Amino acid sequence: MFALAMLLAIPLAIARPINAYYLWGWTAVLIPTSYFYGFMASARLNLVFAVLTLALVALGRVKWKDYQPNRVTWLYLLFLAHATMAFLFGYAGNPDNARYYEFLAKIMLFCLLMPLFVNTRLRMHVMLLVIVLGLGLHGVLEGLKTISSGGAHNMYGPAGTMISDRNHLSTALALVLPIIYYLYFYSANPMIRTGMLAAFALVAVAIMGGGSRGGFLALAIVGFWLVMTTRHRWLTLFLVGALCLSFYFFVPQEWTDRLSTIQEANEDASFMGRVVAWKVSSAIALSHPIFGAGFHAVQVNNIWDMFKESPGLLGFLDLPVPTFSAKAAHSIYFEVMGDMGFVGLFLFLTILLQSIHSRFAIKRMVKELEGTEYLWARDLADMLMLSVIAYMAGGAAVSLGYFEVVYMVIMLMELLRLHVTRQLTEKRQQQKSDIKANAVGKIAASAAMRGTKSTLGGD
Repeated sequence: MFALAMLLAIPLAIARPINAYYLWGWTAVLIPTSYFYGFMASARLNLVFAVLTLALVALGRVKWKDYQPNRVTWLYLLFLAHATMAFLFGYAGNPDNARYYEFLAKIMLFCLLMPLFVNTRLRMHVMLLVIVLGLGLHGVLEGLKTISSGGAHNMYGPAGTMISDRNHLSTALALVLPIIYYLYFYSANPMIRTGMLAAFALVAVAIMGGGSRGGFLALAIVGFWLVMTTRHRWLTLFLVGALCLSFYFFVPQEWTDRLSTIQEANEDASFMGRVVAWKVSSAIALSHPIFGAGFHAVQVNNIWDMFKESPGLLGFLDLPVPTFSAKAAHSIYFEVMGDMGFVGLFLFLTILLQSIHSRFAIKRMVKELEGTEYLWARDLADMLMLSVIAYMAGGAAVSLGYFEVVYMVIMLMELLRLHVTRQLTEKRQQQKSDIKANAVGKIAASAAMRGTKSTLGGD
């Protein structure tokens, strides 16, 4: 069925480059091959649409004069350049170095082209649908499995991807929840709205069913933020309350037992193992402060052994020398710190914080625009920022520093800021034109009045 659908999609992509770009993003987020079998299991659909998009751009089917350069574009270029140096100077014998550099390079390329394609409200809306119909679909399926199994389902993402681990998938799904919430309120079709409402509930159930403490924390932040800031407070309060009650009355005991260990982190062997991994990652960064040790170097046993006795930045903690083998960094911050040094971490944090800065800029501009015409922009900025905050909170405990969707969301936020800026500039220019026209009109009226008086005086 999917192969037949592609026979229809490829001509549409060739006819309009924007279709090729959307399909490139959708296949990257959905990872459809994880659901295929037979001859389609090895299909490189994402590569097909990526190459097709780049070919159409190279052939001049898209006008480069429409490109919208912005601050995030430059930040992404700097981040990619620094990542390239970290990759080149990384330790030899690290199988993940090239693999994760390729992941990052691909998503950077996709996002750097976004200002060429996504330049209207409609195209932003479609990009949100691409994310939800990709990443959100995993959550819907996992939520249905959780319900049908009575909570016994063990959640896993597509094998061989960054979200294959349930902890990673839980954090990723928390990121998509605010986008589903926005689409629920701003989709015109009632059936789509109902589907988005159901998807929101199912994705939340999937996160709770995953048993990930980081995912649960991110989910709690999303729920609290929505209740406290949304303009649709009663509906949101009802939805969040219903999910909380369902969680309280119907979840298995092992879920609550695992989540209760958040209060006893210092006694949890799993958590303390993560703290050791943070210490080792920081020790690597102290030894290689500029470019780090290469992607996921902390997970290589011989590199781990080199630094496991170093105090790192957490030397003030009384931690025994680990006897276990190499672990993942278990934190987006320590992950990037060890991989790309303190300079890479600075760029990473700047990218994340830029989205929050843009949200406040959009809010100020929408207030100046007045009326309700651009409330959608303010609401979208709120939800995109909430996605980033959920990622930052849940990501504190998982190695998900190069997850494609968060970079797509941050670029979308910047393009939204540019869109609102253009509208505000046009309004200001129109106001200046009106003021000038009124001034000219008053001068003309005054001159006409003087002429009338002169004529009357002459008579």
